[in-house]
Amino acid sequence: MYGVQRDPDQVSRSFSRHWKLMNLNHPNYGRNTGLSSHEWWKELVRRTFVTGSVELTRNQLDSISDHLYNLYKSNVCWKVEPGAETLLKHLKQKQIVLGVISNFDERLDSVLKSNGLKSYFDFVLASYLVETAKPSKKIFDLALQQISCVTASQALHIGDNVKLDYLAAKKSGWNALLFKRLHVEDESLKLVDPNDIVFDTKQIEEFVLYS
Repeated sequence: MYGVQRDPDQVSRSFSRHWKLMNLNHPNYGRNTGLSSHEWWKELVRRTFVTGSVELTRNQLDSISDHLYNLYKSNVCWKVEPGAETLLKHLKQKQIVLGVISNFDERLDSVLKSNGLKSYFDFVLASYLVETAKPSKKIFDLALQQISCVTASQALHIGDNVKLDYLAAKKSGWNALLFKRLHVEDESLKLVDPNDIVFDTKQIEEFVLYS
């Protein structure tokens, strides 16, 4: 990309390391440390690619980061879970209020629109824009403010991260399901009620409509 050659494994390791550091030093994409989300991602890309023996120019780094930033607000880099749109259609037909609570930046709307999903949701909360992120209870309370007819005990959150999604929702008084990939094991799963684990969208629909 842009005349830059790197070992994919090296880039992946570097990205993972600097992702953790950036989230530690500038949480929520720099929202409270004076960075725009674009600047946050640009710095992450810079740190990821400067690791190694090959020097990159500022123009190369800017071109790569701008390209990736724009690419990730399209449908090119995202995959809709099989059965997800059918599930959303069925839930909307049942007049169930649907929303998105995501630790992401202002591109979230564009991501949902480009994947044909935005119209299914009654509200969308991107952590960068609302200045609070999961696992904070604040973002769950903010979601309830969007749907005043629903209390925490009536709300259900579905996510794939034990700490940020499942446990955070439970601690906020919500019901919660953990969407688990097959054959993916983690020590943190011990903290999850086995009855709250789902593996596909059909199980989610059965839980929501018939449990």
